[in-house]
Amino acid sequence: MDMFPHISLIFLSIIVSIATSYTVLILIEYVSKRKKAINSRSNLLAVLALGSGFFGIQVIGILTFMAEYQFTPRYWLLALALFTACVLAIYVLKILPKNINNRSDMAKRVLVTAFFMKAVHFLGLSGVLDVRFWAISPGYYVLSAITVLGISYFSFRFVMKTNTTQVTEKQRLKNATILGFVLTLLYYTSTRTFYSNMALPEATADGMGAITMAVFVASIVALLLLSAANLALVDLHALETETGLLQQVKASESRFRTLAYTDQLTGVPNRHWFFAHFRELMDSPDGKVESIGVVLLDFDDFKSINELIGHDGGDQFLKKVVERLNSVLPKTITLARLGGDEFVFAVPNAKKSYMERLCQSILLVMEEPIQIGERSVASGISLGISCQKITELNEESLIKQADLALFMAKSAGKESYEFFSPELLDSSIRKQEITSALQQALVNGEFSVHYQPQVELLSGQVIGFEALLRWNSALGAVPPSEFIPVAEECGAIHSIGEWVLREACQQLSAWRREGRPDIHVSVNVSAKQFLDPEFAEKVARILIATNVPAKCVEIEITESVMIDLDTAAALVEELQEIGVKLAIDDFGTGYSSLNAVKNIQIDTLKIDKSLVDEVLGSDRSMAILATIIELGKNLGADVVVEGLETIEQVTLMRQYEVIGQGYYFSRPLPADKAARVWDKYLEQPDGMFHTPILY
Repeated sequence: MDMFPHISLIFLSIIVSIATSYTVLILIEYVSKRKKAINSRSNLLAVLALGSGFFGIQVIGILTFMAEYQFTPRYWLLALALFTACVLAIYVLKILPKNINNRSDMAKRVLVTAFFMKAVHFLGLSGVLDVRFWAISPGYYVLSAITVLGISYFSFRFVMKTNTTQVTEKQRLKNATILGFVLTLLYYTSTRTFYSNMALPEATADGMGAITMAVFVASIVALLLLSAANLALVDLHALETETGLLQQVKASESRFRTLAYTDQLTGVPNRHWFFAHFRELMDSPDGKVESIGVVLLDFDDFKSINELIGHDGGDQFLKKVVERLNSVLPKTITLARLGGDEFVFAVPNAKKSYMERLCQSILLVMEEPIQIGERSVASGISLGISCQKITELNEESLIKQADLALFMAKSAGKESYEFFSPELLDSSIRKQEITSALQQALVNGEFSVHYQPQVELLSGQVIGFEALLRWNSALGAVPPSEFIPVAEECGAIHSIGEWVLREACQQLSAWRREGRPDIHVSVNVSAKQFLDPEFAEKVARILIATNVPAKCVEIEITESVMIDLDTAAALVEELQEIGVKLAIDDFGTGYSSLNAVKNIQIDTLKIDKSLVDEVLGSDRSMAILATIIELGKNLGADVVVEGLETIEQVTLMRQYEVIGQGYYFSRPLPADKAARVWDKYLEQPDGMFHTPILY
């Protein structure tokens, strides 16, 4: 027997279905996004709205068919249907915040939801009709089952989509309309499942009872749906605003973090990032980090570079240096700038052999000068290394140890690396004692100048002296190789160097007043002292004050002075305008030797002792030495061979017509004893050479 829907209630059921679907989709989106942030009052309203919506759609759908027939509602079954709809709402709201991890989760949720939806419809239908299971239509049942499963699946797919993308209002309305029509179809097919094979109830005259009941239910449902939808939409709008603000805050935090953790000049991480990174390594949760090595890097004489090429040039220098360092560092190691010209990086599970290879690569890549504009700038780099096991690690002590190792590397001659060891701690204490003693050394008159003769080997005549600084302090006799680097570090080298030059010139003036032959005095000058823009002016003032001809003074510089060849050449030109001679000391021991003599006019080339020590037993070494001597003569410079200690060395060098200096002739002596040695040589006939006179 057929039962047809009331045409006036079809539209009402469709409207309620769409409204319910719209509210359901809003609440799905609301709950999935808010999750545990929903309060109990909002949660109760959502349950009542969803439950009444599910119930209302079912009841109105049933009443659509029952409008023209008499029926007696069984309210307890309708109440049970409403309760079941609320249980369905509770289940839906509970599982929405949880992620759907696999197909099994999806199938379980779809089946449970479909079961409750069918249960609500069956109870609602039973509250109006006397339902008999034998009257079920298999065809309509299968169709309704497929429909309810499809609706459930569609709803959960919507949940997954809203969790990953932002749903627009247009999409929400479109989905609600489709879902509303499908729900209407579901309840019509579900209703037809039961009554198609049943006897129809008696007809009614006007059907106003069903229509009134449907409108009442629709009104109550609409009120609840409107309240829930309004609450959800307002809260979702607030959530979107809150999310937008949070995103802005996070973006600002990210920018601030980037600024706070990045060195603005070089673009590498700064000290704040490094210490945060260091603590992350220390607290490594996987336990794979057993030890940490820290390497501190510092450029040698960077202050001089800034003075030579300006601060802008120094900034460009640092940027290019960072590019070089990053080119040799593995991608797993991040270089950070601590400040100034000091950089650092940490190596997890550091092995000494690996750290040595890494430091050697850094030293090698820094050998080549860097082009800054039209200037070629070279600067060495020193490295200090400290390693500790995680079980024994102390952040502060590890950094201090690396810093001490860096200090010792610089003190040992720079352009090198040093590992921390307990012995370094004793050396550090020694350095501190020397630094403290140097502050009062000049005032206390603890310095003296000794003189070592330079002898023309062919004639046997003394043609000059090298002035050598000696320090007899409260610490005892401290050799220049120990206190000069410390004086450079603490800045005392300028006043000490100026005192040595003045003392040597005063002694030379005294010898001249005694009527002695004209000779020159060579004075060693450190790189820091030489690169002082006022150095030439200071030399000129001392020459005037001591009444010494400029040609009688020779300034000795080492190859390390040639940091910036253009600037060095300009400073040399200033000295030569005064009339002072220039000598390059320790020639042949560095990579810049040939570059230096090619670009700078020199008066004397001094060959380092290390080249002389091997000549007697090595034809190859002798060939190299002979070539250097010939180079010096071809450049029009005097050649001084240092470190002559035996008659064999002197005899060999004499044939090259060079100037000799070394312990064979005399060790460095105070001025009065040096004068006696000079007198002995003056007594020798021209062209003759006799054994040295030692004191």
